[in-house]
Amino acid sequence: MRNNLFIAEEYVRLVVLHTCWITSLLGKPAMKSPLVLLQKLGSITPGINPKRYEKETGSIYSLISVKDLDSLLIGSVQTEVQLCIPKPEKHQLIKNDVVIAIRGSLLKSSVITETLEGSVSNPNTAFFRCYTNIIDPVYLAVLLRSGYVEQLPSFRKMSRTTTLPGIRVNDLRNLEIPLPELSIQHQISHLFVSLEKLTRSVTSEIETRNSLAQAALSRVLEI
Repeated sequence: MRNNLFIAEEYVRLVVLHTCWITSLLGKPAMKSPLVLLQKLGSITPGINPKRYEKETGSIYSLISVKDLDSLLIGSVQTEVQLCIPKPEKHQLIKNDVVIAIRGSLLKSSVITETLEGSVSNPNTAFFRCYTNIIDPVYLAVLLRSGYVEQLPSFRKMSRTTTLPGIRVNDLRNLEIPLPELSIQHQISHLFVSLEKLTRSVTSEIETRNSLAQAALSRVLEI
């Protein structure tokens, strides 16, 4: 009972928080943000092909793929590989790097957290590393995941592969993205992170309720 009360309180807190962020953003006057080339904001490095570096004497790395990009913030992955990489610092991820899908689920993006520092990403991805303080990495991930980017002229000019949807790393570098004030970026980031937390909270409660219902059914029917 106490656990259900905690879940309900957390749900209400997240709803209020999410509503506050939406209200704050909608209350601001509309203004056109400048478009900036992604390559002017940071570096973009393609992921590695682990088969090229597999070696039994190599180091253990967490390997991030497109399937790991479901959430805005990546906290864990299930795939580990043993690799011997000549210049690992060139490929190892650090906190706030943005991993971007360049094949398959195009532009699906997530931000690296502290727990995954030192991991690497696979060849279906690339990662953006910011070298300026005028962009919020979570804002970039939100933007790339949205349908808004597909409407940009610079995106429409990009080449695609003939099989899976794909984008070349060089084209990604030349993508022009809208860059509002940093305070606005932070608000957008908080809005979507709170939405993810709210979604997880609701999903968890639904799963709990379903388990209780199944247990009640089994008990009544003496299964």
